[in-house]
Amino acid sequence: MTIKDINKTYIQGVKEEIDMKTQRTFTILIITIFLWIFAIGNALADDTIYLQHLPSSTYGGYYVGAVSGNLNGGTTTNFYCDDFSTTTYVPSSFAVAVTTGLSNLTQTKFGSTSDSLFKYQEMAWLVSQMESHPSEVGAIQFAAWSIFTPSAMNNLTADQKIAAGNWVTAAGNINAAEWDFSSVKIYTATNTVNQEFISGGAHHQVPEASSFLLLGLSIIGIVVYKEKFDKA
Repeated sequence: MTIKDINKTYIQGVKEEIDMKTQRTFTILIITIFLWIFAIGNALADDTIYLQHLPSSTYGGYYVGAVSGNLNGGTTTNFYCDDFSTTTYVPSSFAVAVTTGLSNLTQTKFGSTSDSLFKYQEMAWLVSQMESHPSEVGAIQFAAWSIFTPSAMNNLTADQKIAAGNWVTAAGNINAAEWDFSSVKIYTATNTVNQEFISGGAHHQVPEASSFLLLGLSIIGIVVYKEKFDKA
């Protein structure tokens, strides 16, 4: 074998090695792109809400209170409607965008309305009141509906309007800073005309340990001061 043949064989071997590395790199790149697209697709995919059972109560001729169902086939959840102007049939299922907490309302149905943050806070507070005051669920539900659809009240009798109006006033007087809205979830239909639902409700903020400590020290300070003052 001549030097020329050896060089030719060497060059051919190097070329084949480069081709194999290029092929492996290209294959890895294709797989990476596929996985990336798959991951993005899953991230952007809508969730599905399954509404299974109507509320057991009616008020003003409408079902009021919790609609039981689940999200994506998961744990049974109580969903409360905040949207009087649209109709949803139960049982049914449809795609939804889920908003957790109230820090970003861009994908909610009423997020662009005036003072939307406080209105959703009122809604969450009323949801918690429906859960803690089941005997008044009708009046509270209509109070909730009237937040975004004031004309909902027109379906009630005079006495029912008064009862619901009292809850509207109570919701309007809450101090949002005293309530925790982190467990609130809003379910907004994405490609169908369906009502918007909410779960979670508002819960009273629990003071941090440091707040209790400061309160305790303040009380001790007052007692000590009083004792010194009495001795003087």
